[in-house]
Amino acid sequence: MRHGALVVALLLGACAKPKEERAASREGLTAAELPQPRGAATVRMDQGTYSAPSVRFIADFLGEPPVTLMLVALNAQADDGGTWRFRMAVDEKFVTSKHATARIIPQAALGPGLVVVDYQLPGGPAMMMDEGTLELTVTGKQAKGEVRMKDGRVRATFEGPLTVECTVPPAWLGGANAQAAPAPVPTSPEGGTVRVLDEAQATSQCRSVAAAFR
Repeated sequence: MRHGALVVALLLGACAKPKEERAASREGLTAAELPQPRGAATVRMDQGTYSAPSVRFIADFLGEPPVTLMLVALNAQADDGGTWRFRMAVDEKFVTSKHATARIIPQAALGPGLVVVDYQLPGGPAMMMDEGTLELTVTGKQAKGEVRMKDGRVRATFEGPLTVECTVPPAWLGGANAQAAPAPVPTSPEGGTVRVLDEAQATSQCRSVAAAFR
């Protein structure tokens, strides 16, 4: 599997606070950042319990340049409207090790070994953690992890099913598969880069990723 350096710009303006920061508005977020419906993946922290259908592993294959972007994301919400989420960049080592530990950052370019964690209480602003670590382990199709503060205290735990999403350049779904493929859509409006979701795992790249988490 080809892999290049992952750099994801996170445009999250903030007002500084000790240990945590206020995140920007969630308008205009990408699909990986929006809260998911409630489901089997559960997050527990002092402020409450949150859930989502799954922890998502997202592999995004670019044709030119030949780079693979990999992200693990969980976007959970509570009955009262509160939300909790993380976005963690990983590299191809995670596909084989099924384990990753990342340093929490408040806002910056996101690369392997770094993670963004934020939450929002009902009626309050989105708050972004600015220190600590997130540890994630995948066993079979189950993901489990915890968020720790810099002093070692556990701030949140999460667990639930892992789902795999894989996008590729439209040309990779060539031949007969191309006729049944979904219409290409830009994954980055400003960049114009186009990929399609390979739901049927028609490409060898997506089959390889999916097979690693069975």
